[in-house]
Amino acid sequence: MAASFHPVNCGTADAAPQLKAKILIAEDSISQRKMLTALIEAFGHEVIECSDGYQAFELFKEYRPDLVILDIIMPVCDGINAAKHIREFLFGEYIPIIFLTGLDAEEKLDECHALGGDDIISKPFNHRLLSAKIASLLRVKKLYHDQVTQAKQLEHFRQLAQQDQEIAASIYKNFINAGFFETQALRYLLSPMALFNGDILLSARTPGNLLYVLLGDFTGHGLSAAMGAGPTAEIFYGMAQKGFSINEITVEINRKLMMIMPANFFLAATILALYPDSQTVKLINCGLPDHYLVNHETGEIITILSNNVPLGILSSYLPQEQVFQTSVQTYLYLFTDGIIEALGEGGDEFGTERIKACLSVKGPGFKQVLDAFHRFTQGQDQKDDLTLVELHCNSLNPIWAITQTERTSIDVVPLAWKTSLEFEPSALRKVNPVPIVMNSLMEIQGLKAHREALYVIVSELFTNALEHGLLGLDSSLKQTPDGSMRFYELREQQLQQLSEGKITISLSHLPVSQGGQLIIEVQDSGKGFDFNPEALNDNCMDTYYGRGMILLKKLCQSFEYIGSGNQVKATYEWTMLNTQHES
Repeated sequence: MAASFHPVNCGTADAAPQLKAKILIAEDSISQRKMLTALIEAFGHEVIECSDGYQAFELFKEYRPDLVILDIIMPVCDGINAAKHIREFLFGEYIPIIFLTGLDAEEKLDECHALGGDDIISKPFNHRLLSAKIASLLRVKKLYHDQVTQAKQLEHFRQLAQQDQEIAASIYKNFINAGFFETQALRYLLSPMALFNGDILLSARTPGNLLYVLLGDFTGHGLSAAMGAGPTAEIFYGMAQKGFSINEITVEINRKLMMIMPANFFLAATILALYPDSQTVKLINCGLPDHYLVNHETGEIITILSNNVPLGILSSYLPQEQVFQTSVQTYLYLFTDGIIEALGEGGDEFGTERIKACLSVKGPGFKQVLDAFHRFTQGQDQKDDLTLVELHCNSLNPIWAITQTERTSIDVVPLAWKTSLEFEPSALRKVNPVPIVMNSLMEIQGLKAHREALYVIVSELFTNALEHGLLGLDSSLKQTPDGSMRFYELREQQLQQLSEGKITISLSHLPVSQGGQLIIEVQDSGKGFDFNPEALNDNCMDTYYGRGMILLKKLCQSFEYIGSGNQVKATYEWTMLNTQHES
Protein backbone atom coordinates (compact mmCIF):
# COMPACT_ATOMS: atom_id res chain seq x y z
CA MET A 1 0.00 0.00 0.00
CA ALA A 2 1.40 3.39 -1.02
CA ALA A 3 2.01 5.90 1.72
CA SER A 4 0.53 9.39 1.37
CA PHE A 5 3.15 12.04 0.72
CA HIS A 6 2.94 15.87 0.47
CA PRO A 7 6.36 17.40 -0.32
CA VAL A 8 5.32 20.90 0.76
CA ASN A 9 4.67 19.64 4.30
CA CYS A 10 7.98 17.80 4.89
CA GLY A 11 10.63 20.46 4.59
CA THR A 12 13.81 20.35 6.65
CA ALA A 13 13.33 23.51 8.65
CA ASP A 14 12.39 21.59 11.79
CA ALA A 15 14.88 18.72 11.21
CA ALA A 16 18.40 18.47 12.59
CA PRO A 17 21.15 19.59 10.18
CA GLN A 18 22.36 16.66 8.12
CA LEU A 19 25.55 15.82 6.25
CA LYS A 20 24.94 16.00 2.53
CA ALA A 21 25.34 12.52 1.14
CA LYS A 22 24.90 10.29 -1.91
CA ILE A 23 22.22 7.67 -1.13
CA LEU A 24 21.34 4.58 -3.16
CA ILE A 25 17.70 3.36 -3.02
CA ALA A 26 16.60 -0.08 -4.28
CA GLU A 27 12.77 -0.51 -4.21
CA ASP A 28 10.66 -2.45 -6.75
CA SER A 29 7.51 -0.40 -6.05
CA ILE A 30 7.72 2.65 -8.34
CA SER A 31 5.38 4.76 -6.23
CA GLN A 32 7.19 4.04 -2.95
CA ARG A 33 10.60 4.50 -4.62
CA LYS A 34 9.59 7.91 -6.00
CA MET A 35 8.07 8.94 -2.72
CA LEU A 36 11.21 7.90 -0.79
CA THR A 37 13.44 9.64 -3.34
CA ALA A 38 11.52 12.92 -3.05
CA LEU A 39 11.63 12.71 0.72
CA ILE A 40 15.40 12.10 0.89
CA GLU A 41 16.08 14.81 -1.71
CA ALA A 42 14.08 17.17 0.47
CA PHE A 43 16.54 16.34 3.26
CA GLY A 44 19.25 17.74 0.98
CA HIS A 45 20.79 14.48 -0.25
CA GLU A 46 21.53 13.18 -3.73
CA VAL A 47 19.62 10.03 -4.66
CA ILE A 48 20.44 7.14 -7.00
CA GLU A 49 17.49 4.80 -7.50
CA CYS A 50 16.86 1.32 -8.95
CA SER A 51 14.27 -1.46 -8.79
CA ASP A 52 16.15 -4.64 -7.77
CA GLY A 53 19.16 -5.91 -5.84
CA TYR A 54 21.26 -6.76 -8.91
CA GLN A 55 20.97 -3.19 -10.23
CA ALA A 56 21.71 -1.92 -6.70
CA PHE A 57 24.98 -3.85 -6.55
CA GLU A 58 26.08 -2.65 -10.02
CA LEU A 59 25.20 0.98 -9.24
CA PHE A 60 26.94 0.70 -5.89
CA LYS A 61 30.20 -0.32 -7.58
CA GLU A 62 29.85 2.56 -10.04
CA TYR A 63 28.84 5.43 -7.74
CA ARG A 64 30.12 4.29 -4.32
CA PRO A 65 27.28 5.95 -2.33
CA ASP A 66 27.51 7.00 1.31
CA LEU A 67 24.43 5.05 2.41
CA VAL A 68 22.24 2.27 0.92
CA ILE A 69 18.52 1.67 1.42
CA LEU A 70 17.32 -1.79 0.29
CA ASP A 71 13.85 -3.26 0.20
CA ILE A 72 14.10 -6.79 1.63
CA ILE A 73 11.73 -8.36 -0.96
CA MET A 74 12.60 -7.52 -4.61
CA PRO A 75 12.70 -9.43 -7.93
CA VAL A 76 15.91 -10.73 -9.61
CA CYS A 77 17.98 -10.22 -6.44
CA ASP A 78 16.45 -9.41 -3.06
CA GLY A 79 17.82 -6.95 -0.54
CA ILE A 80 19.42 -9.66 1.59
CA ASN A 81 21.65 -10.98 -1.22
CA ALA A 82 22.37 -7.46 -2.43
CA ALA A 83 23.59 -6.54 1.07
CA LYS A 84 25.85 -9.64 1.15
CA HIS A 85 27.43 -8.74 -2.21
CA ILE A 86 27.96 -5.15 -1.13
CA ARG A 87 29.59 -6.16 2.18
CA GLU A 88 31.92 -8.60 0.38
CA PHE A 89 32.82 -5.93 -2.16
CA LEU A 90 33.62 -3.39 0.56
CA PHE A 91 36.08 -5.83 2.21
CA GLY A 92 36.17 -4.12 5.60
CA GLU A 93 35.17 -0.59 4.52
CA TYR A 94 32.02 0.63 6.24
CA ILE A 95 28.92 1.85 4.36
CA PRO A 96 25.63 1.85 6.36
CA ILE A 97 22.73 -0.21 4.98
CA ILE A 98 19.06 0.31 5.88
CA PHE A 99 16.47 -2.38 5.11
CA LEU A 100 12.90 -1.54 4.16
CA THR A 101 10.12 -3.89 5.24
CA GLY A 102 6.39 -3.90 5.41
CA LEU A 103 6.53 -6.29 8.36
CA ASP A 104 6.91 -5.50 12.04
CA ALA A 105 10.35 -3.83 12.20
CA GLU A 106 11.17 -4.93 15.75
CA GLU A 107 10.65 -8.58 14.91
CA LYS A 108 13.15 -8.31 12.03
CA LEU A 109 15.77 -6.10 13.73
CA ASP A 110 18.07 -8.91 14.90
CA GLU A 111 17.80 -10.67 11.56
CA CYS A 112 18.56 -7.40 9.82
CA HIS A 113 21.80 -6.95 11.75
CA ALA A 114 22.78 -10.57 11.11
CA LEU A 115 22.36 -9.99 7.37
CA GLY A 116 24.71 -7.01 7.37
CA GLY A 117 22.19 -4.25 7.88
CA ASP A 118 22.60 -1.36 10.28
CA ASP A 119 18.94 -0.49 10.75
CA ILE A 120 15.42 -1.27 9.52
CA ILE A 121 12.55 1.02 8.53
CA SER A 122 9.00 -0.20 8.29
CA LYS A 123 6.48 1.02 5.76
CA PRO A 124 4.73 3.44 5.66
CA PHE A 125 7.56 5.92 6.28
CA ASN A 126 7.73 8.39 9.13
CA HIS A 127 9.73 11.26 7.65
CA ARG A 128 11.11 12.44 11.02
CA LEU A 129 12.24 8.93 12.00
CA LEU A 130 13.74 8.40 8.52
CA SER A 131 15.59 11.71 8.69
CA ALA A 132 16.96 10.93 12.16
CA LYS A 133 18.12 7.43 11.20
CA ILE A 134 19.84 8.62 8.03
CA ALA A 135 21.55 11.45 9.90
CA SER A 136 22.64 9.09 12.69
CA LEU A 137 24.08 6.47 10.32
CA LEU A 138 25.89 9.11 8.27
CA ARG A 139 27.51 10.41 11.46
CA VAL A 140 28.51 6.85 12.37
CA LYS A 141 29.99 6.44 8.88
CA LYS A 142 31.93 9.67 9.28
CA LEU A 143 33.20 8.65 12.71
CA TYR A 144 34.18 5.24 11.33
CA HIS A 145 35.93 6.85 8.37
CA ASP A 146 37.74 9.31 10.64
CA GLN A 147 38.76 6.47 12.93
CA VAL A 148 40.07 4.41 10.01
CA THR A 149 41.94 7.42 8.64
CA GLN A 150 43.49 8.13 12.03
CA ALA A 151 44.36 4.46 12.47
CA LYS A 152 46.09 4.45 9.09
CA GLN A 153 47.97 7.62 10.01
CA LEU A 154 48.96 6.14 13.36
CA GLU A 155 50.07 2.94 11.66
CA HIS A 156 52.08 4.99 9.18
CA PHE A 157 53.71 6.93 12.01
CA ARG A 158 54.28 3.67 13.90
CA GLN A 159 55.97 2.14 10.86
CA LEU A 160 58.15 5.23 10.43
CA ALA A 161 59.06 5.18 14.13
CA GLN A 162 59.73 1.43 13.93
CA GLN A 163 61.89 1.94 10.86
CA ASP A 164 63.81 4.74 12.56
CA GLN A 165 64.26 2.61 15.67
CA GLU A 166 65.44 -0.37 13.64
CA ILE A 167 67.97 1.79 11.78
CA ALA A 168 69.11 3.33 15.07
CA ALA A 169 69.28 -0.12 16.68
CA SER A 170 71.37 -1.41 13.78
CA ILE A 171 73.77 1.53 14.07
CA TYR A 172 73.83 1.05 17.86
CA LYS A 173 74.58 -2.67 17.51
CA ASN A 174 77.27 -2.10 14.89
CA PHE A 175 78.89 0.60 16.99
CA ILE A 176 78.86 -1.46 20.18
CA ASN A 177 80.14 -4.56 18.39
CA ALA A 178 82.65 -2.74 16.19
CA GLY A 179 85.48 -3.20 18.67
CA PHE A 180 84.17 -6.36 20.35
CA PHE A 181 86.90 -8.99 20.64
CA GLU A 182 85.41 -12.43 20.06
CA THR A 183 87.16 -15.18 21.99
CA GLN A 184 86.22 -18.70 23.05
CA ALA A 185 87.17 -17.71 26.59
CA LEU A 186 83.98 -15.61 26.78
CA ARG A 187 80.47 -17.07 26.69
CA TYR A 188 77.43 -14.89 27.19
CA LEU A 189 73.68 -14.52 26.99
CA LEU A 190 72.30 -11.10 26.03
CA SER A 191 68.50 -10.89 26.05
CA PRO A 192 67.18 -7.32 25.77
CA MET A 193 63.68 -6.53 26.97
CA ALA A 194 63.17 -4.05 24.12
CA LEU A 195 64.74 -3.21 20.77
CA PHE A 196 67.47 -1.31 22.56
CA ASN A 197 69.44 -2.91 25.36
CA GLY A 198 70.08 -1.30 28.73
CA ASP A 199 72.71 -3.98 29.38
CA ILE A 200 76.06 -3.68 27.64
CA LEU A 201 78.87 -6.21 27.20
CA LEU A 202 82.24 -5.13 25.79
CA SER A 203 85.42 -7.13 25.27
CA ALA A 204 88.85 -6.01 24.10
CA ARG A 205 92.41 -7.30 23.93
CA THR A 206 95.09 -4.80 24.85
CA PRO A 207 98.41 -4.46 23.02
CA GLY A 208 100.02 -6.12 26.04
CA ASN A 209 97.93 -9.30 25.65
CA LEU A 210 95.55 -8.50 28.50
CA LEU A 211 91.88 -9.36 28.08
CA TYR A 212 89.49 -6.59 29.19
CA VAL A 213 85.75 -7.15 29.72
CA LEU A 214 83.08 -4.63 30.70
CA LEU A 215 79.58 -5.69 31.78
CA GLY A 216 77.19 -2.82 32.45
CA ASP A 217 73.53 -2.16 33.29
CA PHE A 218 72.21 1.34 32.56
CA THR A 219 69.29 2.94 34.35
CA GLY A 220 65.92 1.99 32.85
CA HIS A 221 65.13 0.11 29.66
CA GLY A 222 64.98 0.67 25.91
CA LEU A 223 66.32 3.67 24.01
CA SER A 224 66.82 5.92 27.04
CA ALA A 225 68.86 3.21 28.79
CA ALA A 226 70.97 2.63 25.67
CA MET A 227 71.93 6.29 25.19
CA GLY A 228 75.04 5.99 27.35
CA ALA A 229 76.28 2.84 25.63
CA GLY A 230 77.89 4.69 22.72
CA PRO A 231 80.19 6.95 24.78
CA THR A 232 80.99 4.04 27.12
CA ALA A 233 81.98 1.73 24.26
CA GLU A 234 84.03 4.44 22.55
CA ILE A 235 86.03 5.11 25.73
CA PHE A 236 86.44 1.42 26.57
CA TYR A 237 87.63 0.31 23.13
CA GLY A 238 89.78 3.38 22.51
CA MET A 239 91.59 3.28 25.85
CA ALA A 240 91.96 -0.53 25.83
CA GLN A 241 93.55 -0.35 22.38
CA LYS A 242 96.09 2.15 23.73
CA GLY A 243 96.85 0.01 26.78
CA PHE A 244 95.30 2.12 29.55
CA SER A 245 94.51 0.30 32.80
CA ILE A 246 90.96 -0.64 33.80
CA ASN A 247 91.25 1.88 36.65
CA GLU A 248 91.92 4.69 34.17
CA ILE A 249 89.13 3.48 31.88
CA THR A 250 86.66 3.42 34.79
CA VAL A 251 87.53 6.97 35.83
CA GLU A 252 87.15 8.25 32.26
CA ILE A 253 83.78 6.55 31.71
CA ASN A 254 82.52 8.05 34.98
CA ARG A 255 83.74 11.51 33.93
CA LYS A 256 82.02 11.23 30.55
CA LEU A 257 78.71 10.04 31.97
CA MET A 258 78.77 12.82 34.56
CA MET A 259 79.26 15.34 31.75
CA ILE A 260 76.61 14.21 29.25
CA MET A 261 73.92 12.34 31.19
CA PRO A 262 71.07 13.63 33.42
CA ALA A 263 71.34 13.45 37.20
CA ASN A 264 69.16 10.37 37.60
CA PHE A 265 71.09 8.36 35.02
CA PHE A 266 73.88 5.99 36.04
CA LEU A 267 75.71 2.82 35.01
CA ALA A 268 76.19 -0.18 37.26
CA ALA A 269 79.20 -1.95 35.79
CA THR A 270 82.07 -4.34 36.32
CA ILE A 271 85.33 -3.84 34.44
CA LEU A 272 87.93 -6.58 34.63
CA ALA A 273 91.34 -7.51 33.27
CA LEU A 274 93.00 -10.92 32.93
CA TYR A 275 96.77 -10.89 33.49
CA PRO A 276 98.58 -13.89 31.94
CA ASP A 277 101.97 -13.08 33.49
CA SER A 278 100.76 -13.05 37.09
CA GLN A 279 97.81 -15.41 36.48
CA THR A 280 95.42 -13.02 38.16
CA VAL A 281 92.13 -11.33 37.40
CA LYS A 282 91.58 -7.73 38.49
CA LEU A 283 88.01 -6.40 38.88
CA ILE A 284 86.30 -3.11 39.58
CA ASN A 285 82.67 -3.81 40.52
CA CYS A 286 80.57 -0.65 40.50
CA GLY A 287 77.12 -1.60 41.74
CA LEU A 288 76.41 -4.86 39.90
CA PRO A 289 75.11 -7.96 41.76
CA ASP A 290 77.52 -10.45 43.30
CA HIS A 291 79.87 -12.24 40.90
CA TYR A 292 81.33 -15.71 41.44
CA LEU A 293 84.87 -16.93 40.81
CA VAL A 294 84.67 -20.73 40.62
CA ASN A 295 87.40 -23.33 40.50
CA HIS A 296 85.61 -26.24 38.86
CA GLU A 297 88.43 -28.60 39.81
CA THR A 298 88.36 -27.97 43.58
CA GLY A 299 84.75 -26.75 43.83
CA GLU A 300 85.81 -23.51 45.56
CA ILE A 301 83.41 -20.59 44.99
CA ILE A 302 84.53 -17.04 45.82
CA THR A 303 81.79 -14.40 46.02
CA ILE A 304 82.87 -11.03 44.63
CA LEU A 305 80.88 -8.17 46.12
CA SER A 306 80.48 -4.68 44.74
CA ASN A 307 82.78 -2.20 46.51
CA ASN A 308 82.19 0.90 44.36
CA VAL A 309 79.17 3.09 43.62
CA PRO A 310 77.77 3.01 40.06
CA LEU A 311 79.33 5.25 37.43
CA GLY A 312 77.81 8.64 36.70
CA ILE A 313 76.93 9.53 40.31
CA LEU A 314 80.12 10.98 41.86
CA SER A 315 82.16 13.65 40.11
CA SER A 316 85.34 12.56 41.95
CA TYR A 317 85.82 8.83 41.43
CA LEU A 318 88.57 6.64 42.91
CA PRO A 319 87.63 3.03 42.11
CA GLN A 320 88.74 0.22 44.41
CA GLU A 321 90.15 -2.82 42.65
CA GLN A 322 89.89 -6.47 43.70
CA VAL A 323 92.56 -8.99 42.63
CA PHE A 324 92.16 -12.78 42.58
CA GLN A 325 94.45 -15.64 41.61
CA THR A 326 93.37 -17.82 38.68
CA SER A 327 94.18 -21.31 37.43
CA VAL A 328 93.44 -23.55 34.45
CA GLN A 329 89.98 -24.47 35.83
CA THR A 330 88.99 -21.01 37.10
CA TYR A 331 85.80 -19.49 35.66
CA LEU A 332 84.28 -16.11 36.45
CA TYR A 333 80.49 -15.65 36.32
CA LEU A 334 78.99 -12.17 35.94
CA PHE A 335 75.32 -11.14 36.04
CA THR A 336 73.10 -8.12 35.72
CA ASP A 337 70.15 -7.81 38.11
CA GLY A 338 67.72 -8.98 35.41
CA ILE A 339 68.95 -12.54 35.97
CA ILE A 340 68.88 -12.36 39.77
CA GLU A 341 65.46 -10.67 40.01
CA ALA A 342 63.62 -12.67 37.33
CA LEU A 343 60.34 -14.03 38.67
CA GLY A 344 59.10 -17.58 38.50
CA GLU A 345 55.53 -18.88 38.31
CA GLY A 346 55.12 -18.57 42.07
CA GLY A 347 56.25 -14.94 42.13
CA ASP A 348 59.61 -15.59 43.82
CA GLU A 349 62.97 -14.44 42.38
CA PHE A 350 65.54 -16.68 40.69
CA GLY A 351 68.03 -15.38 43.25
CA THR A 352 71.67 -16.08 44.01
CA GLU A 353 71.20 -19.37 45.84
CA ARG A 354 69.94 -21.09 42.70
CA ILE A 355 72.90 -19.69 40.78
CA LYS A 356 75.40 -20.95 43.36
CA ALA A 357 73.73 -24.38 43.34
CA CYS A 358 74.23 -24.55 39.57
CA LEU A 359 77.87 -23.45 39.86
CA SER A 360 78.64 -26.09 42.47
CA VAL A 361 78.16 -28.78 39.80
CA LYS A 362 81.45 -30.14 38.41
CA GLY A 363 82.42 -28.59 35.07
CA PRO A 364 81.73 -25.13 33.55
CA GLY A 365 78.42 -23.78 34.85
CA PHE A 366 77.17 -21.56 32.02
CA LYS A 367 74.78 -24.18 30.60
CA GLN A 368 73.64 -25.28 34.05
CA VAL A 369 72.70 -21.72 35.06
CA LEU A 370 71.06 -21.03 31.70
CA ASP A 371 68.98 -24.23 31.74
CA ALA A 372 67.90 -23.67 35.35
CA PHE A 373 66.97 -20.06 34.55
CA HIS A 374 64.81 -21.05 31.58
CA ARG A 375 63.04 -23.76 33.59
CA PHE A 376 62.40 -21.32 36.43
CA THR A 377 61.01 -18.50 34.23
CA GLN A 378 59.14 -20.69 31.74
CA GLY A 379 55.91 -18.99 30.68
CA GLN A 380 56.72 -15.70 32.47
CA ASP A 381 57.05 -12.37 30.67
CA GLN A 382 60.53 -10.84 30.64
CA LYS A 383 60.63 -7.83 32.99
CA ASP A 384 64.20 -6.62 32.49
CA ASP A 385 67.25 -6.87 30.25
CA LEU A 386 69.06 -10.15 30.94
CA THR A 387 72.80 -10.77 30.73
CA LEU A 388 74.82 -13.77 31.88
CA VAL A 389 78.58 -14.02 31.26
CA GLU A 390 81.05 -16.85 31.76
CA LEU A 391 84.77 -16.05 31.44
CA HIS A 392 87.37 -18.80 31.38
CA CYS A 393 90.32 -17.37 33.31
CA ASN A 394 92.98 -19.84 32.09
CA SER A 395 96.01 -17.54 32.10
CA LEU A 396 98.51 -20.39 31.64
CA ASN A 397 97.40 -20.81 28.05
CA PRO A 398 95.41 -17.68 27.22
CA ILE A 399 93.56 -18.34 23.98
CA TRP A 400 93.01 -14.61 23.48
CA ALA A 401 96.75 -13.79 23.46
CA ILE A 402 98.90 -13.09 20.42
CA THR A 403 101.27 -15.94 19.71
CA GLN A 404 103.23 -14.25 16.95
CA THR A 405 103.90 -10.62 16.08
CA GLU A 406 103.62 -9.51 12.49
CA ARG A 407 106.81 -7.87 11.26
CA THR A 408 105.42 -5.89 8.36
CA SER A 409 104.54 -2.30 7.63
CA ILE A 410 102.47 -0.91 4.82
CA ASP A 411 102.72 2.43 3.03
CA VAL A 412 104.49 4.10 5.97
CA VAL A 413 107.13 6.68 5.07
CA PRO A 414 110.22 6.36 7.31
CA LEU A 415 111.02 9.69 9.00
CA ALA A 416 113.95 10.97 11.01
CA TRP A 417 112.83 12.28 14.42
CA LYS A 418 113.42 12.08 18.16
CA THR A 419 111.52 12.96 21.33
CA SER A 420 111.86 12.53 25.08
CA LEU A 421 109.48 12.39 28.06
CA GLU A 422 110.33 12.70 31.76
CA PHE A 423 108.09 11.54 34.61
CA GLU A 424 108.53 12.39 38.30
CA PRO A 425 106.72 10.70 41.25
CA SER A 426 103.65 12.96 41.19
CA ALA A 427 103.14 12.16 37.51
CA LEU A 428 103.88 8.45 37.92
CA ARG A 429 101.13 8.15 40.53
CA LYS A 430 98.54 9.75 38.26
CA VAL A 431 99.62 8.97 34.69
CA ASN A 432 100.39 5.77 32.81
CA PRO A 433 103.25 6.77 30.45
CA VAL A 434 102.95 3.72 28.17
CA PRO A 435 99.78 4.80 26.26
CA ILE A 436 101.25 8.30 25.95
CA VAL A 437 104.43 6.95 24.36
CA MET A 438 102.43 4.60 22.13
CA ASN A 439 100.21 7.45 20.97
CA SER A 440 103.34 9.45 20.03
CA LEU A 441 104.67 6.51 18.01
CA MET A 442 101.40 6.05 16.15
CA GLU A 443 100.88 9.76 15.48
CA ILE A 444 104.43 10.51 14.36
CA GLN A 445 105.45 7.38 12.50
CA GLY A 446 102.12 5.56 12.00
CA LEU A 447 103.40 2.10 12.93
CA LYS A 448 99.91 0.67 13.51
CA ALA A 449 100.90 -2.75 12.14
CA HIS A 450 103.53 -2.91 14.91
CA ARG A 451 101.36 -1.59 17.76
CA GLU A 452 101.30 -4.82 19.77
CA ALA A 453 105.03 -5.56 19.48
CA LEU A 454 105.95 -1.98 20.38
CA TYR A 455 103.51 -1.96 23.29
CA VAL A 456 105.20 -5.04 24.76
CA ILE A 457 108.63 -3.44 24.40
CA VAL A 458 107.69 -0.03 25.85
CA SER A 459 105.60 -1.42 28.71
CA GLU A 460 108.27 -3.98 29.70
CA LEU A 461 111.07 -1.41 29.72
CA PHE A 462 109.01 1.13 31.66
CA THR A 463 107.74 -1.46 34.16
CA ASN A 464 111.28 -2.64 34.91
CA ALA A 465 112.46 0.95 35.39
CA LEU A 466 109.60 1.69 37.81
CA GLU A 467 109.44 -1.56 39.77
CA HIS A 468 113.16 -2.38 39.99
CA GLY A 469 114.81 0.99 39.39
CA LEU A 470 112.73 3.43 41.47
CA LEU A 471 110.83 1.11 43.82
CA GLY A 472 113.55 -1.53 44.29
CA LEU A 473 111.17 -4.48 44.18
CA ASP A 474 112.46 -8.02 43.73
CA SER A 475 110.82 -10.16 41.00
CA SER A 476 111.61 -13.32 42.93
CA LEU A 477 108.47 -12.55 44.95
CA LYS A 478 106.53 -13.70 41.87
CA GLN A 479 107.69 -17.31 42.20
CA THR A 480 104.31 -18.28 43.68
CA PRO A 481 100.78 -17.06 42.91
CA ASP A 482 100.44 -15.60 46.41
CA GLY A 483 103.84 -13.92 46.12
CA SER A 484 102.78 -12.39 42.81
CA MET A 485 99.76 -10.80 44.47
CA ARG A 486 101.97 -9.55 47.32
CA PHE A 487 104.37 -8.06 44.77
CA TYR A 488 101.66 -5.85 43.25
CA GLU A 489 100.39 -4.80 46.67
CA LEU A 490 103.91 -3.61 47.58
CA ARG A 491 104.21 -1.90 44.21
CA GLU A 492 101.11 0.21 44.85
CA GLN A 493 102.10 1.02 48.44
CA GLN A 494 105.64 2.11 47.58
CA LEU A 495 104.52 4.11 44.55
CA GLN A 496 102.16 6.12 46.76
CA GLN A 497 105.03 6.78 49.19
CA LEU A 498 107.61 7.65 46.52
CA SER A 499 108.81 11.25 46.98
CA GLU A 500 111.80 11.61 44.65
CA GLY A 501 113.27 10.12 41.48
CA LYS A 502 112.31 10.15 37.83
CA ILE A 503 112.03 8.02 34.68
CA THR A 504 113.04 9.35 31.27
CA ILE A 505 111.79 7.72 28.06
CA SER A 506 113.57 8.73 24.84
CA LEU A 507 112.54 7.76 21.32
CA SER A 508 114.56 8.23 18.14
CA HIS A 509 113.82 6.99 14.64
CA LEU A 510 115.97 6.81 11.51
CA PRO A 511 115.11 5.66 7.98
CA VAL A 512 117.06 2.61 6.90
CA SER A 513 117.03 0.48 3.76
CA GLN A 514 113.43 -0.70 3.08
CA GLY A 515 112.10 0.63 6.39
CA GLY A 516 113.09 2.26 9.65
CA GLN A 517 114.94 1.78 12.93
CA LEU A 518 113.33 2.79 16.23
CA ILE A 519 115.53 3.18 19.30
CA ILE A 520 113.78 3.19 22.68
CA GLU A 521 115.81 4.27 25.72
CA VAL A 522 114.52 4.20 29.28
CA GLN A 523 116.53 5.58 32.18
CA ASP A 524 115.60 5.76 35.84
CA SER A 525 117.28 7.60 38.72
CA GLY A 526 117.55 4.46 40.86
CA LYS A 527 120.68 2.59 41.86
CA GLY A 528 120.35 0.06 39.06
CA PHE A 529 120.58 -3.70 39.34
CA ASP A 530 122.69 -6.59 38.14
CA PHE A 531 120.96 -8.00 35.11
CA ASN A 532 122.23 -10.49 32.53
CA PRO A 533 119.74 -10.91 29.68
CA GLU A 534 121.82 -13.74 28.24
CA ALA A 535 120.90 -15.87 31.28
CA LEU A 536 117.27 -15.87 30.21
CA ASN A 537 116.00 -18.75 28.10
CA ASP A 538 112.66 -20.10 26.93
CA ASN A 539 112.28 -22.08 30.15
CA CYS A 540 111.58 -18.80 31.91
CA MET A 541 108.22 -18.66 30.11
CA ASP A 542 106.92 -21.23 32.62
CA THR A 543 107.71 -19.03 35.63
CA TYR A 544 105.75 -16.15 37.16
CA TYR A 545 108.40 -13.59 36.16
CA GLY A 546 111.07 -13.04 33.52
CA ARG A 547 108.75 -13.69 30.57
CA GLY A 548 108.79 -10.04 29.53
CA MET A 549 112.53 -10.11 28.88
CA ILE A 550 112.17 -13.27 26.79
CA LEU A 551 109.70 -11.41 24.58
CA LEU A 552 112.08 -8.45 24.32
CA LYS A 553 114.80 -10.74 23.04
CA LYS A 554 112.48 -12.08 20.37
CA LEU A 555 111.00 -8.73 19.32
CA CYS A 556 114.07 -6.49 19.30
CA GLN A 557 117.11 -6.59 17.03
CA SER A 558 119.08 -5.71 20.11
CA PHE A 559 118.71 -4.43 23.65
CA GLU A 560 121.31 -3.69 26.28
CA TYR A 561 121.61 -2.41 29.81
CA ILE A 562 124.04 0.43 30.26
CA GLY A 563 126.02 1.43 33.35
CA SER A 564 124.65 0.14 36.65
CA GLY A 565 121.53 -1.22 35.00
CA ASN A 566 119.41 1.90 35.35
CA GLN A 567 119.51 2.62 31.63
CA VAL A 568 118.36 0.30 28.84
CA LYS A 569 118.44 0.69 25.09
CA ALA A 570 116.25 -1.38 22.72
CA THR A 571 116.39 -1.32 18.92
CA TYR A 572 113.37 -2.30 16.84
CA GLU A 573 113.54 -2.46 13.04
CA TRP A 574 110.67 -2.66 10.63
CA THR A 575 110.44 -3.34 6.91
CA MET A 576 108.23 -1.48 4.46
CA LEU A 577 106.24 -3.76 2.13
CA ASN A 578 104.26 -1.72 -0.42
CA THR A 579 102.31 -4.71 -1.68
CA GLN A 580 100.21 -5.02 1.50
CA HIS A 581 97.52 -2.78 2.85
CA GLU A 582 96.99 -1.76 6.42
CA SER A 583 93.52 -2.27 7.78
